[in-house]
Amino acid sequence: MIRTFVSAIQIGLLVVAAIWIAQRPGTIEIHWLGYDVTAHVGLVFLGLIFVVAVILFLHRILLAAGALPGRFRKRKENKQYEKGYKELTQGLSAVAAGDAAEASAHAKKNRALWPEDQGLSLLLEAQAARLRGEEEVARLSFDKLLANKDTAFLGLRGLLVHAMETGDTNRALDLAQKAWKMHPEQPWIIRMVYDLGLQQHQWQLAENTLKNAVRYQVVTPQKAQSDRIAMLLARADEAFVKGEDSSALKLFKEAYRLDQSFVPSAQRLAEFYRARGKNRAAQTVIEKTWALNPHPDLIKLWDTLIPRTKKDSSTERLRWFEKLASSRPDSEESHLTMAQVALDAQLWGQAREYLQKAEDIALSARLYKLYATLEDQSGHSADAYEWQEKAATAPPEKKWVCKQTGMTYEKWSPVAHPHGTFNSIIWDYPNSYAILPLQNNLPQNELLITAK
Repeated sequence: MIRTFVSAIQIGLLVVAAIWIAQRPGTIEIHWLGYDVTAHVGLVFLGLIFVVAVILFLHRILLAAGALPGRFRKRKENKQYEKGYKELTQGLSAVAAGDAAEASAHAKKNRALWPEDQGLSLLLEAQAARLRGEEEVARLSFDKLLANKDTAFLGLRGLLVHAMETGDTNRALDLAQKAWKMHPEQPWIIRMVYDLGLQQHQWQLAENTLKNAVRYQVVTPQKAQSDRIAMLLARADEAFVKGEDSSALKLFKEAYRLDQSFVPSAQRLAEFYRARGKNRAAQTVIEKTWALNPHPDLIKLWDTLIPRTKKDSSTERLRWFEKLASSRPDSEESHLTMAQVALDAQLWGQAREYLQKAEDIALSARLYKLYATLEDQSGHSADAYEWQEKAATAPPEKKWVCKQTGMTYEKWSPVAHPHGTFNSIIWDYPNSYAILPLQNNLPQNELLITAK
């Protein structure tokens, strides 16, 4: 549309110029080399226009002729690029299919067609080498990708895969952090840095990463809270072992503040206080946690806090535990604990009352065992045998169990050994989880095209 408008203007200007010249008659005389030429002004201008047009035409022909070699070269390059792109596409498809021979063949053809390419060709070569099992060749190709800012991330990602598959988690973490700097909003990279930080026990790094993990919905707020407490306790345990009591106490308090119902936090903080003679502080911690979450791990610790003047009195010991149990009279754990204390004091009637209250709340193997102990100690061995049979067939009691492997533990810890999973130990029924074989606890990732 614009070109047509411009052409119309040009034609209009020529017409106006021709009319203007026609309306001004006259002649032009030329004396040159003994010749005298007289011509009409219009003819002279027409001749000049014709000469200029011929010169321009010849100029265009010369330019077109000079451009022919370049056009042929460009056409050849385009065909070569198309062939190379086809080889690249087919090569990557072969990688996805796990065909090492075909991938290698296409990589070789692609390199011949794109000899100077330092991007996708190197990626194809690296992937083909990985399929052939030539990890060192693949690593060198990925290293070359780092030299090009446009393909640096591809190289970084490939090296990250290599480090993960070879178990070099230190290098994997370093590469993951570099990748995070290049793409700070990529969820899978944030997950990788977070998981590797946990695996390397770099708690401060993992805690800093956790903020971004929540922001980009890599980790739920509930999981983040649980992981943050576990990291605080891991750091506190390490500080305690090193003798850094002030740091350990600060971390124990912070973990307890985040969730007073979490028994391992309360247990550690209370034990810390008790070891330093701060029994009243330890007692307050246990009472608060018991009111929120009655748990058998707190019983032994509570027993150690009984005042010395009351330790030798069975009645005083019973009252001491009543103080704890009274904060949660609706709990089965409170009644079972009181039943055990009453049995220790040989108060059979009170023990039976507590067991009956526990029985109204829930049935368990522990309840049946305590009934069996009661009947046996009170001289009813036949009844004791019946309770023992019920205990043998009852579902197992709750324990600290790793939800990933099904292994059980005497106490909670931030890291489940020997496999090393982080914050995977929970208080639950062991038969809810299958016992899985131990395996390398590498973070799951979604990196490059890999054939299984």
